[in-house]
Amino acid sequence: MTTSDAYVTDTAATTGASDVLLAEAARHGADAEVWTAWHETDELVCRAGTVERRSDVSSGATALTVWAEGNEGYAVRNVPGATDPALVTTALDIGRVLAAADAAPSPRTDRASHTPPAAPPARIDDAATARLRALTESTGDLEIELRARADRTRVRLHRAGTAPAQYDTGVAQLFARITARGEGTGYIGHQLFGRTMEGILDATERTELAELVGLARILASRPATVLDHDDLLVDGRVFCRLLTLVAPAFLLDSVLEGRSPLKDDIGERVASPGVTLLDDPTAADSPLPTPWDGEGTPTGPTVLVEDGVLRGFLSSRHTAAEAGAPATGSAHRGANGEMPTVQPGHLVLSHTDDLGTEIRADRTVLHVVQANGAHTSNPITGDFSIGANAVLVSPDGSSRNAGNITLAGNVFELLRSIDGHDGRVRVNRSNNSFVAGPGIWTRSLTVGHQDGA
Repeated sequence: MTTSDAYVTDTAATTGASDVLLAEAARHGADAEVWTAWHETDELVCRAGTVERRSDVSSGATALTVWAEGNEGYAVRNVPGATDPALVTTALDIGRVLAAADAAPSPRTDRASHTPPAAPPARIDDAATARLRALTESTGDLEIELRARADRTRVRLHRAGTAPAQYDTGVAQLFARITARGEGTGYIGHQLFGRTMEGILDATERTELAELVGLARILASRPATVLDHDDLLVDGRVFCRLLTLVAPAFLLDSVLEGRSPLKDDIGERVASPGVTLLDDPTAADSPLPTPWDGEGTPTGPTVLVEDGVLRGFLSSRHTAAEAGAPATGSAHRGANGEMPTVQPGHLVLSHTDDLGTEIRADRTVLHVVQANGAHTSNPITGDFSIGANAVLVSPDGSSRNAGNITLAGNVFELLRSIDGHDGRVRVNRSNNSFVAGPGIWTRSLTVGHQDGA
């Protein structure tokens, strides 16, 4: 029996397990629902034309939520299809301990729907393995390592008195590590995400790998001694990491707790004209489509910023009830069934002004191509300082290594100082949240050489 066959069999065998927990909760006089997830992950590491490591892992979780006496309790077991009655008593005990002054909002009975799979889930099959091996064949000064991962998840939600709802989803991921050796050592990493491994490999073969190899070779050359430039282009790879820093400010729980600097800015300008910030896990280009969130609330597009003006925040059932607003379907659970927290699903920043690539007539561009880690960053104030790599691009298109640099500023000010974009959308992942955006032209950041650059 293959891993996939075992996965389907285990799922079928345990889909009735929620009935046991719901019946036990009813015996205690509690309303309840059971969230169950089955996960499969294939991973493959290829370097220098050979497969260095391969793994196939199955896991899952069962989470139980109970409502009794106006309280909400929660318990989780890292086993899909768990039926242990102790889950019910544990959840009830936790509900009593966490009892709030206001009654916890109960779920609607018609919220989550059974959703058929949109496409076959991502896999690393023999054809993908052969392509990965071919792409990593290295020569001379170059070493290419590709780490491929395919995640498949089945999520089931069953509330007492209703039919179970279920959906299948998955994401393909490829992490490229390119190392070039010249006067020094140049390194660049890049991640791609999609719904199929075939689609990611097509993009890698078509454009991504050749561009990464070219950048690694530039970064292996002697760095410039000065950073003379006319314009600054922050690549989408770097900008998405900075955008991740500001994402907590757009969560309603941050607003209610006074941690968001945007809490009083609905209807105010918080970004440059032309900037839109939209969260939509159901979008066609969302790497991990989810028709409803960890609480069963349907997902869909939520406009946070429109033409630079703040329009709203992301919320869960709890935070929306506290604020007297509708939930946006943004309550996400971790892989082990943790209590839902408010997070973006597929947060995308766009800008109406396309200013094109790094080559500009009569101007030298400093193109920041890679972030190397945060020295300091503050998600509340938005202040940050990061290490980065950059290249200097002359008007004739020739590029020089700018060396190791520091990039400092304030991410909220950066949102208000975006002049346009380069048309190359990149994606950053944090757990099951994805943040996407293009490279941006800006004047708001401070650039300096790192010591030893």
